[in-house]
Amino acid sequence: MRWLPRLWIATLCLSVPSAAQAQVEAFVQAVRELVTTPITAQDAAAHLEAALAQWDKNINAIEDRVKTTKNAPDLRAAQLHVELGVTYQVRDRLADAIREYDLSIRLRPSGSDVRVLRALALEALGRPAEAAQSFQDAWILDPNSAAKAYYVASRPDIDKDAREKARAFLLSFVASASRRTLTPPPGQPPFAVVEAIPDSFGRSPIVGDGVTGEAFALLAAGHFKDAIAALARAGHEPASAKRDSPRLHLARGQANESLNRVSDARREYQASLAGALAGRSMIFIAIARLAQVDGDFPGAIDALTRAARLNPNDTFVRYELSAALAADGRTDDAIVELAAAVAINPRDGQAYAALGQLHLDAARYVEAVGAFTRALELAPDRYELRYSLATAYTRLGDTAKAAQELETYDAARRNALEARRKSLASADER
Repeated sequence: MRWLPRLWIATLCLSVPSAAQAQVEAFVQAVRELVTTPITAQDAAAHLEAALAQWDKNINAIEDRVKTTKNAPDLRAAQLHVELGVTYQVRDRLADAIREYDLSIRLRPSGSDVRVLRALALEALGRPAEAAQSFQDAWILDPNSAAKAYYVASRPDIDKDAREKARAFLLSFVASASRRTLTPPPGQPPFAVVEAIPDSFGRSPIVGDGVTGEAFALLAAGHFKDAIAALARAGHEPASAKRDSPRLHLARGQANESLNRVSDARREYQASLAGALAGRSMIFIAIARLAQVDGDFPGAIDALTRAARLNPNDTFVRYELSAALAADGRTDDAIVELAAAVAINPRDGQAYAALGQLHLDAARYVEAVGAFTRALELAPDRYELRYSLATAYTRLGDTAKAAQELETYDAARRNALEARRKSLASADER
């Protein structure tokens, strides 16, 4: 998978042609100027329109290049169709993207990665049943892929037997990962993101005001022409005609949350999404936490599921969704999310620690021992996990190992308390 500067287009080891990449970067730069530079709505619309026109012109050139390679070997021709498909998908020409993916599959039926891209395009078009079949086909062709198993396990439109098989594979995957002594460092992100402006575009939520809000939401959805039209239209509206600002809704949500006005905060955060360009996953996480305070676990799970779809390679989102699922009694679904975290980062000690606790709570003591042991190998300073490991050994009837872990835990706890005491004493002396 290739990460492109300012683009974050992940395409399962398939890259966007460099000329198209340059034009996407130019469009994204125009969006960035809209966010960071004082500029009128009309000027911003003009800049975006010019960048989009150049992007489309470049796509025409790529189309011509693909047409001239009709006699290329099947493997090369299949790759060219995928490259053009990705270009279309980033440009929000989803039907055209699917056509190119289908052409690639005809030339190379064994292609697995292209079926994931096709499934994501189908989902974006609101065709979940077809997407479900494409996800299943991708995993059938690549049965050792944890990421592709996750797509199958997590999509409700996939039939129950296939989802259960994928869940079983992921349980085996994390158990095997827990037994490894040598774990490779994180590699290429396993979950595809094919967007010009991903949700990770900024470090914090980027939410528009009364002028930019509608355009921001359309840009986030990939509806670039509609976004430009909305921006130009907003630039001509009188101040009295401006809609309530999504950015103001976000600020109100933060204020209400600080005052523990949970329902009001949820409502304001939800309203702010109507003008969000990026960072929607962060807003959904805030909504989910408030929903859990309200005891609304289905609402929390729905919000976090949306966050995970928006930012699939963020392990923090996976932890949050896993915790919400576990709190709702859906242990196996919670483990599926942690399996995704392990696929993202095989050296993630926090993921193994959370897996250990889930297994312990579900009376899967052998699996709990494996997960806690691996967590401690990766994060030896987390001495409190030794208490949990001792509990798992106790419930397995291995009192000797339980006693050993408790002894190690007590010693580490005393050392930590002593180090803390010395640190406080040193601070007082200064």
